[in-house]
Amino acid sequence: MEHAKDMYDAGYEADDFHSYMAIYKSVHGICSEQRSIIDEGADLILSSIFCALPLLREVRLSFREVLEDDDWLASDMIIEEEFYKHHLQVVSSAIHSARNVGVAIHTVSLLHFKIPYYHSWEQLNLDPLSESLRQLLGNSKVLRVRGVDERVLELLPHCVLDLRQLDMCGVVAPEKVIQDFFETNKKSIRSIGFHDVKILGLNRLDSNTPLSASMLYRMLGVPQSTLCRAADCGCLLWRKEGWRLLVGDGRSQLSTGTSAKRKYDEL
Repeated sequence: MEHAKDMYDAGYEADDFHSYMAIYKSVHGICSEQRSIIDEGADLILSSIFCALPLLREVRLSFREVLEDDDWLASDMIIEEEFYKHHLQVVSSAIHSARNVGVAIHTVSLLHFKIPYYHSWEQLNLDPLSESLRQLLGNSKVLRVRGVDERVLELLPHCVLDLRQLDMCGVVAPEKVIQDFFETNKKSIRSIGFHDVKILGLNRLDSNTPLSASMLYRMLGVPQSTLCRAADCGCLLWRKEGWRLLVGDGRSQLSTGTSAKRKYDEL
């Protein structure tokens, strides 16, 4: 409405912008669709499904771009960080309900989670999204991230979690972002898996340096003798190309000559 009014005030011809009725019909359609989701309890279906799966152990959230819509106004009305926050809350509620009836969900995977680009001068408040992430990951023991961007990782250090295991795959982020997450959760983490992880700007501003065991030792401040061995990565079903570092009492969970697969997959 405001955009059309601004164009009118600026002296544009009526044919150059959409009429009030065109805007009204578009907004009415979007609001009606959202209202029907609430009225029909569509968000509650997920809780029912999780509660009906007693052997469910892992929940994977795969993020995709918002579907293209022919409606010229719909794409401008979707605020993606709010869109993500809502769905994280729906999944969090479903996990909580399932745990209350004895479903032992211990692993959450975030796949291709990317926060939309915004300019440095924009006042974007990501605290609500960070809180939604904290609620989602609360009481989880394993977090797997694959293909997430550095801005998602920047939100995680604000969340003090009780994670035992962190797995990273296809991640590119500055050293400080990854190090801050480790520092925030170092009291609980016992196992760190990594595959195709690159550290941004280590040697020069635009460089991507593959994460190695020695770099991880330095970032965590653990001795070089800390056990690190080849391990499975979920993105490669036919061979081991990842690595797993065991810290603290995590070393006792892995015996020589045995598979890294244990409770919580690796522990």
